[in-house]
Amino acid sequence: MSMPDPQHPEPDADASPEELEADIARTREELGKTVEQLTSALDVKTQAKQQVGQATERARRQLDDVKDRAAQQFSAARDAVTDDDGQLNRNGWIAASVAGAGVALGIYLIIHAARR
Repeated sequence: MSMPDPQHPEPDADASPEELEADIARTREELGKTVEQLTSALDVKTQAKQQVGQATERARRQLDDVKDRAAQQFSAARDAVTDDDGQLNRNGWIAASVAGAGVALGIYLIIHAARR
């Protein structure tokens, strides 16, 4: 059997009816809390919902972090290829030329492959 709770000792043998009723009420409340905890621990459906909710929240936070980092990287890249007026600088023209050459090469390869 379980040991008595030192914070809530059993009432004395000469306890009044009010003290006994208070002890019974406290014991009922503690028992109710224990039953609720056991019920929630054994409720697989609720646990699954909680785990899905936690996973969703983690994914949402990670997505927000990725968005923030992408925005910072885009801003840094834009600043690296533009001057103070927002016009392409030397690095910007080089990057634009390389990108354009890549697109042209891709189109050429697609057309060349389609003709075969």
